[in-house]
Amino acid sequence: MTKPQNIFIFTLLFSVLLVPNDAFGRKKDRNKHGREDIGAMLEPDAMPIRAIQDRNALAAQSMPFYTHKGNINTKYKEGIDVSHYQGTIDWQRVVRSTNISYVYLKATEGANYVDDTYRRNLTEARRAGLSVGSYHFYRASVSPQEQFNNIVRNIKPAEQDLVPIIDIEHRGNVSEEQFIRDLTELIKKVEQYYGKKPLLYSYQNFYNRHFLGLFRHYHWMIAKYQSESPVLLDGRDYIMWQYTSKGSIDGIKGHVDRSRIMGTSRRLGCSEQANSRIFHRLATGGFSCV
Repeated sequence: MTKPQNIFIFTLLFSVLLVPNDAFGRKKDRNKHGREDIGAMLEPDAMPIRAIQDRNALAAQSMPFYTHKGNINTKYKEGIDVSHYQGTIDWQRVVRSTNISYVYLKATEGANYVDDTYRRNLTEARRAGLSVGSYHFYRASVSPQEQFNNIVRNIKPAEQDLVPIIDIEHRGNVSEEQFIRDLTELIKKVEQYYGKKPLLYSYQNFYNRHFLGLFRHYHWMIAKYQSESPVLLDGRDYIMWQYTSKGSIDGIKGHVDRSRIMGTSRRLGCSEQANSRIFHRLATGGFSCV
């Protein structure tokens, strides 16, 4: 089979893995007592055009891996993130049926919450051959020290293939000044403990409202559930795009967030060849293309 035929077939297969949604929704998280915490307004899901066009071309060693001893799967640009919302996942079926290389697992939230599915997902996803990272859901009303303690109790460096993510979607009732100050403190603590700069996650509108010009020495995953990729108003780049919350994958019940590694880093002026090294630099906190 020729390369163009392969690309066409992969594109066709990928097109049936997503469930488009034309309705507005709100992203939610849930604490261990089952109460839902309503988050930010999200935009309608739609088929991600750019993701379809550029979903297979991932050079070897282009993942933002945590350690050279980690499980580094660099076959595809696609990945997912999951939590208790997805229930019990059949990770072997996921790997057999879907062209993904990485998964981020919800580990912790606030001061004390640990996702019920975290330990099983961590073990089984790595066993299935995926590169695995963990994320912490940030709570602005909880002190940075308490959140840091929760993170390090549960996200063990030796078990991580990818750098940790801090998921930032709420300002809560604190002032803007305190929000940024406390978040900065947590980010610095995580960086110092793990010896790596964490990835920062938010959605396009929240970033544009709170983070313009800030945290410029960190990489971002940005969520925008539309066909066109996110636009950050300070012109900065991002390395991962979460393009839908309505993905459909064999082995996972219900919907799942899907993301992709972006093909180039425009702000760094990197070529496609140099782009594969950006993710190595991410592991050590560097920004150079070389």
